[in-house]
Amino acid sequence: MINPQAPDFEITPVHPQRRHFGYALADKNTPPVVTILTPFYNTGEVFHQTARSILQQSLQQFEWLIINDGSDDPLSLRILENYRQSDPRIRVIDHPQNCGLSAARNTGFAAARCEYVALLDSDDLLEPTAVEKWWWFLQTHPHFGFAASYHVAFEGKEYLWTGGFHDGAQNAERNRVSMMCMIRKSVHQKVGGFNESIRGGLEDWEFWMRCAAQGIWGATVPEFLAWYRLREDHGDRWQNLQEERIVEFRNQFKQKYPHLYSGQFPNPPLRNFELDLTLPSLEIPINNRLTKPKRRVLLILPWLVMGGAERFALNLMDQLEQHEWQITVLATAPANHIWQFDFEKRSEDVFILPNFIPVSDYLRFIGYLIYSRQFDALMIQGSHEGYRLLPVLRGLYPQIPVVDYLHFVTPEWMQGGFPRLSLLYKEYLDLTITSSEQLRQWMIENGDLPDRLKVCYIGVDPFLWKPDKTARHQIRTQLGIDQDETVILFAARLEQQKQPLFTLKVVERLVNDGKPFRLLIAGDGSLRSEVERRIKDAHLNERVILLGSVPTEQMPSIMAAADIFFLPSQNEGIAQAIYEAMACGLVVVGAKVGGQAELVADECGFLIEAGDEQMQLEEYQRTLGKLIDNSSLRQLLGERARQRIQDQFTLDEMGNCMAGALKSVLKDRELISEPTSITKELLEQTRLIVEFLQARQEGLRLYQVVQEVSDQFSDLYQRYEGINRVLNDLMSPKPPSYWFYLWVRQLFLPVFQKVEGSGLGNLLGGIRDFIRKIIRIG
Repeated sequence: MINPQAPDFEITPVHPQRRHFGYALADKNTPPVVTILTPFYNTGEVFHQTARSILQQSLQQFEWLIINDGSDDPLSLRILENYRQSDPRIRVIDHPQNCGLSAARNTGFAAARCEYVALLDSDDLLEPTAVEKWWWFLQTHPHFGFAASYHVAFEGKEYLWTGGFHDGAQNAERNRVSMMCMIRKSVHQKVGGFNESIRGGLEDWEFWMRCAAQGIWGATVPEFLAWYRLREDHGDRWQNLQEERIVEFRNQFKQKYPHLYSGQFPNPPLRNFELDLTLPSLEIPINNRLTKPKRRVLLILPWLVMGGAERFALNLMDQLEQHEWQITVLATAPANHIWQFDFEKRSEDVFILPNFIPVSDYLRFIGYLIYSRQFDALMIQGSHEGYRLLPVLRGLYPQIPVVDYLHFVTPEWMQGGFPRLSLLYKEYLDLTITSSEQLRQWMIENGDLPDRLKVCYIGVDPFLWKPDKTARHQIRTQLGIDQDETVILFAARLEQQKQPLFTLKVVERLVNDGKPFRLLIAGDGSLRSEVERRIKDAHLNERVILLGSVPTEQMPSIMAAADIFFLPSQNEGIAQAIYEAMACGLVVVGAKVGGQAELVADECGFLIEAGDEQMQLEEYQRTLGKLIDNSSLRQLLGERARQRIQDQFTLDEMGNCMAGALKSVLKDRELISEPTSITKELLEQTRLIVEFLQARQEGLRLYQVVQEVSDQFSDLYQRYEGINRVLNDLMSPKPPSYWFYLWVRQLFLPVFQKVEGSGLGNLLGGIRDFIRKIIRIG
C-alpha cells in the first residue's frame, strides 16, 4: 500500500499506522499450498519486520522455509531460535557454512512441499496480499513460469520501480526483476536451479536468462506488492552490480544465447482466451479458511478511481468499520485505479481482478473468497461484471444475502443504466438501496417491489467538510487569487455527464458580462484535453485554473477556498460533491436532475431545470451573475446549506442507515463449507456469462485502442496542417519586394549577428523593421 502520486516510504507493510485485517488461519495444521522461501545470513533485528510481513499474509495456507546460510552472529542466531518453535508452518534449515544466496535458494526449493515457491530475502517486505495474488496469477495462467510485481525501494534509496517481466527483451540488456517473486518448483527443476558459483549478485539475472533460453518467461502483477530494502551503495556488498560487471554478464549472455538477442525472446500472451468457446471451472483449488472476528461484507465495485460513487464507497467503509464490519473490496473492470491507495488505507483486503486473473476465473476466485473470508453479505455498486455473475453466485451460495446500491438513472445507456441492470437481476437481490427517493420511485414505476427498496442518502462528515478560514487563505495565496475575489468551483470528473465544456460556455458569458470571478476546475477525465483547448481558444486562462485530479484529503481545503459550487450535470442521483460543498458553506448552483432537489432546498441553493441548452445557459448565467454581485446573499445561503447538512444529511446518518440495511438482510444460516452441487446447467450458464464478459472486455479494450489511434491521428493531422500552411505560404507567388527583402537580409545577416545588441546593431535592426513594414513582410 503506497500512493504512487505521493509516496510515503516510511509507511511500510509492518508500520504500526497500517490498518491490519488480522489474517489468521482457522486451522494451522491445514496443508500448505505455497512455500515461502527466505535465505538468512546474519540478518539481525530487521528480520522481525520480514517475519511480520510474512505472518500477516492474506494467503495463510503456507509453509515458510528459512535457510540459515551459516550464520555466526550470536544475535541473529538467537532471533532464529525464536522462530524455530513459534509456528508449525515454519521450518529452519541450517547450512553448516555460508554457501551463498543461490545455494540457499536451491536448498529451499529441494525441501519445498509446494509447486508454488515465493522468494523473499531476509530484510525485505511484502504487502499482505502479495503471495495470494501471485499464487492466483500462476494458478490461472499456466503458460507462465513465474510472477512478480512492481516494487518499492526504501531505506537507503527511495523510489518506485515498475520494471519487470512485462518488459520482455529489455531484460536481456539489464536485470529488471528483483527476487521478490513466485516461481514454479517444476521450472526451477527444469532449468537446473540457481548457479551456485555466482556469489556477488546477478545470480537472479543469470537464472532468468536460462529460463528465457528454454522459452520460459513470467509476468508482472501491476501493483506495488513488494518492498526492497536498498542501501545507499548496494554495489559495495554485491560486486556484480558494478556497471563493468553488468556489461560482462550481458556479453556472456549474448555469446551463450544469441537467439534471445535476435528477436526470439519469449513473449507469452497475457490474455489467452478463446472467444468462441470458453470452459470455465467453478472448482475452488484451495481453502485458506480464515478466522472471523467480525461480520464481513464483500463490496464489489467496477474500479477504484476518483468519483462521487467511489468517495461514497470510501465513506461507507469507514462507517461500516464503526459498526463492527470488516470489508473486502473487489474491483472488476480494467482501469487506472488511481484511488487504490485510498481503499487500501481502509482495508488491506483489496483485489483488482483484471490485474491478476482472467475473466474466466472471476467466479472461481469470488467463490474462494466467500469460503476463505466467510462473508455475511455481498454488496454490488456499479459493477457490470458483478450483476452479470449474480445468477451463478446465487446458484452456488443461495444463503448469502446480496444487496446493491444505486446512485442515479442513466436514460441514454441501457434504458436506465445500473438501475435497469438491478431490475433485470432483481430475483437474485435481497435488497436494493437507492441514493434518493426519486430513484426509488423510478424503480417502483419500472416494476420493482416497494418492500425490497430502501433509501439511504449519501451524507457527509460536517467535521471534515466545513468552512475553514485558514485553508481558504492558504489555497487562495497559493493560486494567486485575491482574498475578496469571488471563486466558483467545479469539482467532478471531466466527462460528458458532468458537462465541463458547458460550464466553460457559461463562464464565457459571465466574462462577457464583465463579472469579476475566478473558476477552479478540480478533476480529470477523458475530456481534459478538450477542456484545456477550450480554455485556450476562449482566452480564459486568466479566469480558469485547472487543478487536475485532487487527492481526497485536499478537497476540503479547495472547497473552503471557494464561494459558489457549480455542477450543471446531465444526470445525477444526488452528487456526492454537492453534499460536501454544502457542508463547507458553499452556495450550490446545479441541475435539477435525479434526486438533487431532495438535498438542495430553495432556501440554500439553486437548481436549474433541464431543457433547451440556450435557455439553460441564460438561466445559469443569470443565477451565477446574481451571486457574484451579492456577497451577502452568498453568505446567507451558504450558512443555510451547512445547517441543512448538519440537521439531516450527516455521514453518521448514512452509516446507521446502511448498517441497518445490511442487518435487515442477514439470515440465520450455517456457514457454507463448500458450494452447492455444480450442475451441467450451472456450468453452461457460467460459460455463456463468461463468454459475454470476455467479449465485452475485449470490445472495450479495442474501443480504447481505436480512440488512442484516433487521437494520435488527430495530432498528426494538426501538425500536417501546420506544416502544409507553411509550405503553401512558401510556394505561393511573391512580389519582387519580398525577394528584395530576403536578398538584403542575407547580405547583412553576418554583420548583424556580430553587432547585435550594440548601437550599430540597433540601427541595422531598425532599418530591417522599416523595410519589412514598407514591403509588408511578417
